[in-house]
Amino acid sequence: MIGSHVVFKDTIGDQRLMPFRRDELPFGWYFRNGDNYLLSSPQGKVLNGLSANYKNDHRITIKTINGQQYINVPTAFAPDGRGFFERAVNGTTRQVGSWEDDAIREIWGHFDTGIVDCHGLYTRGAFVGANAIYPENGAFAPKKEWPAYGYDFRASNVVPTANENRPLNIGMTPVIYLGV
Repeated sequence: MIGSHVVFKDTIGDQRLMPFRRDELPFGWYFRNGDNYLLSSPQGKVLNGLSANYKNDHRITIKTINGQQYINVPTAFAPDGRGFFERAVNGTTRQVGSWEDDAIREIWGHFDTGIVDCHGLYTRGAFVGANAIYPENGAFAPKKEWPAYGYDFRASNVVPTANENRPLNIGMTPVIYLGV
């Protein structure tokens, strides 16, 4: 017990996503944003008491700032501020705490060459037939008497698109339980 709060020692170091805003977290839970705590503080003592593997896997380090020692909570954010998508690991080829960079699904497309008429019938996947754009004084046949066709590549023809890569998600606060 700490005051009127029950502390679960077996849960110390537990990391989760919680449905509370960061300033409304229950007692003992801390926002996983890499904040530093004095090594001699209750939070610092708990963090320093975690296993060496745990601290290494989650980049918990002791550092000296203005002559005092600090230790950080883990972070759930990449250096550019994007939140990590947490994913299970198998413990052999991929370990706890390892990062994977962004990736998207393969995008494919095909178009037949030499097609002038009905060009939309000869595209598949991410390609779609389109009217070509002729510059006024183009190097090749600046004035044409016939229509020309081109091909547009659109990933959205085959996969969902946005301004970022992301799985279907709902916002939650990343936390760690320190019990103090």
